Amino acid sequence: MAKLEGYVVVPLRTKPNAKSCHIVFMREHFIHLMDPNKPKGRTLFLLNVPPYVAKDSLKSVFSRAGSIQAVEFAVRPGKEETTKWYESTGETFSYTGPFFIFKVAYIVFEKASSINKALALRSIDLFNTSGECIVKTGMELWHEEYDKNYIFEADKAKVQIRKHMAGYDKRERAGTEAAKSGESDADGWVTVGNEGRNAGFEQKASLIGRLEQKVPTENKSKELKNFYTFQIRESKMQNIMEIRKKFEEDKRKIELLKQSRRFKPF
Repeated sequence: MAKLEGYVVVPLRTKPNAKSCHIVFMREHFIHLMDPNKPKGRTLFLLNVPPYVAKDSLKSVFSRAGSIQAVEFAVRPGKEETTKWYESTGETFSYTGPFFIFKVAYIVFEKASSINKALALRSIDLFNTSGECIVKTGMELWHEEYDKNYIFEADKAKVQIRKHMAGYDKRERAGTEAAKSGESDADGWVTVGNEGRNAGFEQKASLIGRLEQKVPTENKSKELKNFYTFQIRESKMQNIMEIRKKFEEDKRKIELLKQSRRFKPF
């Protein structure tokens, strides 16, 4: 049995007479930070697990070493990586499934003595006594995944839609009740609604209009005038234009006064 940097190197066979096999690395799992889901002394760590290997197939192989409590997958080793693997996979009408990539696996046994028995295995055989492969690969696997994820039967789709909408209505009612009571949720947040003690302000058109007019005024008061050179230049030009405009208006007024004068001594 070959070993490499603390790992036991074992072949993964899908046929009894397979000449070229995939390689999996195994060792007892141990980390400095304790994880209750992966207890020390009872957890086997597998590295370089192929995408087509599922939980059931690993359970059928390693159950020969002892009773198995749980099998978990992750993209890479890490305490929170197992949680990320299963995120959004249980949502209704979500096509987000477990990553179809090479992964790591954690096998938790019920007894600590099962670890040494599992490490003593010479190969991971994914076939039954008659030599038939117990996992689906290639086109067979792709057809099964397509049928399961993308083809819906009408009756099953209706059941899923009703279940999803019932859950949605339940969450909406809970949100409305939380807004009325003003109670904080588990994270300490309080939902604010238009009813109850903590009601928000009434958004009338007149109030919204006053708020919209107030924002430009506040921004304008914060602006720096005649701070930059171009601002000073533009300000001077604006003053000159205003003076010229006033001068023309005064001239026009004087002409109107002259024309409207009635008393003409000469």
